[in-house]
Amino acid sequence: MQNTLNMLEQMLEKEARQFEGQNGEKAEPKTSSITVLDLEFLWDRNAHAGYKICEGTTACDDIRWPFHQVAAACWMTAHFSSTSDVPEITGPTVLLLETMSERDLLENLFAALHRSPSSILVTWGGEARDLAVLRHRAAVHDLILPMQLRPSSPHAPQRLDLCRDVCVQATPVHLSEYAAASSIPSKPIPSKQIGLLAEQGEWGKVREQVAADVLTTTIIALRHLAARELISCDRAKSVTAVAEAASETIPYSRFVNRDLVPWASGQATKVRGQKVSLAEAALN
Repeated sequence: MQNTLNMLEQMLEKEARQFEGQNGEKAEPKTSSITVLDLEFLWDRNAHAGYKICEGTTACDDIRWPFHQVAAACWMTAHFSSTSDVPEITGPTVLLLETMSERDLLENLFAALHRSPSSILVTWGGEARDLAVLRHRAAVHDLILPMQLRPSSPHAPQRLDLCRDVCVQATPVHLSEYAAASSIPSKPIPSKQIGLLAEQGEWGKVREQVAADVLTTTIIALRHLAARELISCDRAKSVTAVAEAASETIPYSRFVNRDLVPWASGQATKVRGQKVSLAEAALN
């Protein structure tokens, strides 16, 4: 009996050590899947004009998020496995009002999230606007929200706002700022132009921007989560997998062909060069 108790105690101690970090802190659970999302918007100017008439001089001049409609959505999913150092990449999927209604666009997006309820929804600054718009438009169109969008807390475990997570208490920065400082290709078009381009029906440019934002955010997410040991992957190979998936799924993208693919290839070459240098140093 005592031997059995001792064996059980040893097993429990072993399991406890597996969940403790180097400093005795509890290790965070590994992430098995992320879905990176970005949206672009149109403004409902007529509804906002009606609101201003009703409210008069007390009305807010800015066209804030309740008057935003989803004009474009892009998402990409990365599945992580203990048997591979490269995630399985799905997407990117790009949808626009050019070819469907907002309701159909949202149904497609929500269906993808419904199919992977345990996948963590990753955005850059999404808690500040994008997710509020999604909840509002779901209510307008009588749609059921996927599990990732139901919790109201900005720190819900079903979601990750990278903008907040990378800065903590530092000043929040734009995606293009963080990407430029990290030498990652990003936004082919200045952010403030996209809403007007959508209104003008420049859907090719809107498509390029929303896809580029998801690809950049995915690469940042891979680096950030790997640094925190929330995922295990070969970062250079994973970046290459993202670029290859984009090249296959949206081969028409100028951003992918001109910026992302050459950059990813350069990253892989750089890593190989570093490994050779380290090997030479070890021999010497």
